[in-house]
Amino acid sequence: MKMDARAIDNKAQEILNRVQQNISSPKLAMVVDKDGKILECIITDGIGKIVDLTELTYIAKMIAIRYDVAGYHTILNGLQMDVSVFKHVFALSILMKDDNLLIVIVPKTVDVYDIIHTGEDINNFSISPLSDFINK
Repeated sequence: MKMDARAIDNKAQEILNRVQQNISSPKLAMVVDKDGKILECIITDGIGKIVDLTELTYIAKMIAIRYDVAGYHTILNGLQMDVSVFKHVFALSILMKDDNLLIVIVPKTVDVYDIIHTGEDINNFSISPLSDFINK
């Protein structure tokens, strides 16, 4: 789903393609800029039954604001990703190296670790057990 008439953002499209490969369940995935403007978006069948698609721009702006407020994404050596748990969905957000955000929303029937591993794959980092960090 294109949000405006400008040329497709190739990096954003590549990221959304990787989300498509990693998560087979119904999903909504958006790449948004730091102001919450939707740059690219994919919506698969079924997700519209649990997410009000008319609220996409609002959702994108609210998630973007969280990263900007008081440097939230910079504390504790930097936020790698955020998984929000709502009544019916998980929402993953990742601040990417180009200061855009990836937002993925899936039903709570999806294993939350599958979502986390998708985030790791897309941004090329690993979330290791805390015990590994403490024992170093």
